[in-house]
Amino acid sequence: MHMLVARRFRSERTGRASAWLMSLPAIVMHSAFAWLPIALAFLVATQKYYPADPPESVGFQNFANVFNDPMTYTALKNTLIYAGLALLLTFLPPIIVSIMLMELSPRAIRILMLLWFLPVANTAGIVIWQYFYNAELGLFNAIIEYVLGPEARLGWLNDRNLAMLCLVLPGFIMFGPSLIYISVLKSIPDDFYEAAELDGAGFWRKIWHITLPRLRPVIAMMLIFSLIWSLQVFDQPFIMTGGGPGDVTRTVALYIYDIAFANLDFGKGTALAVVFFFVIMVLVILQRTFFKEDIDT
Repeated sequence: MHMLVARRFRSERTGRASAWLMSLPAIVMHSAFAWLPIALAFLVATQKYYPADPPESVGFQNFANVFNDPMTYTALKNTLIYAGLALLLTFLPPIIVSIMLMELSPRAIRILMLLWFLPVANTAGIVIWQYFYNAELGLFNAIIEYVLGPEARLGWLNDRNLAMLCLVLPGFIMFGPSLIYISVLKSIPDDFYEAAELDGAGFWRKIWHITLPRLRPVIAMMLIFSLIWSLQVFDQPFIMTGGGPGDVTRTVALYIYDIAFANLDFGKGTALAVVFFFVIMVLVILQRTFFKEDIDT
């Protein structure tokens, strides 16, 4: 009996050692390219750091400069506005459209899934949209002028009230319903729907009691990704507006870029990045706390 216990203990210990050994390359790579840069960011955030000068420790002065800078709060407000519009226009519609598409024939669904696999060059697409929005020569104003007349032309990216919405719209048009929702919907057994129909459930009751509960774990995961992506948006305002008109599209990521690479103040730029890191972490924790993933809850 003692020998069996000892043999089992050695086997478990060998299995754990093998698991750690197999995981070691991933741990080393993740530490080198993820945790080490984060640790260095905290270090740089406490220094007066200019490329031409040696680093000088300034304690929390960079953080004080960040919190005393009015543009920090403007950039944060703009980022939250962008994130809210992005979640409203690019997160919810794919869920709704995917559910509706499941009513199509399997052949139509396969064709649409093939179309969604077509590569989309994000940066090139943003540049094309920038020309669409051009107030003088853009496609959108040309259509508006043809239909409604020249007095109906819009400022688009030059309009303080439309600029932020213009940044979000490419994401709504260019990226169709996520394939992951389709794959989850196709994995739901037909028996569930047939049993619901026998109980007299209609289309909307089946969606509410069968479809949405089984989509909930995927929706929760995609919500985290969408939230983090939208809060870190940089390419759209950088390419389309440069933060203008005025500062209405200057997001936090774009402002960090301006501080660090335009003004070469790496200490303050890194301090703002660290503060924004904690803001994103708090929002993700709140999302994980209040958005349950269990399909039975």
